[in-house]
Amino acid sequence: MSANLPQSHADLLERPLFAHLATIRPDGSPQSSVMWFAWDGHRVRFSHTSTRQKYRNLLADGRVSFHVQDPENAYRTLEVRGRVESMDPDPDAQFYRSLQRRYGSEVPVFDADIRVVIVVEPTNFVAVFGGLTGPETHALTTLLEQLNVQE
Repeated sequence: MSANLPQSHADLLERPLFAHLATIRPDGSPQSSVMWFAWDGHRVRFSHTSTRQKYRNLLADGRVSFHVQDPENAYRTLEVRGRVESMDPDPDAQFYRSLQRRYGSEVPVFDADIRVVIVVEPTNFVAVFGGLTGPETHALTTLLEQLNVQE
């Protein structure tokens, strides 16, 4: 786990991939939803509506986690943990329309009056490659080197 985005996985935030955004429900259980997002190099932005449970979850507890998976290599993933920095109205759905363009799906927006922009400040990044985190990869490499020395 790192407070800085590993460059090896930065492309997963730069590409129009789907994020599985988890929030905390009132009873403490997680709620996860597939979401579009935009990354500006420092913050992650999501679009949502102010009438759904996820929005209420975030009002009560701003801790989030989301997971992005490389479509070319399912064992290459990135988990981002963070806190909601702001949730501002997007009454003209300008941000949502920018996400539509990013994801290649421009359709009429019927809920613009209740759209919000959720800004998340990342606090930790967990990069996984080949099913292992960085520390796990290091430990395995060390073990394999030790076994090779013993042969």
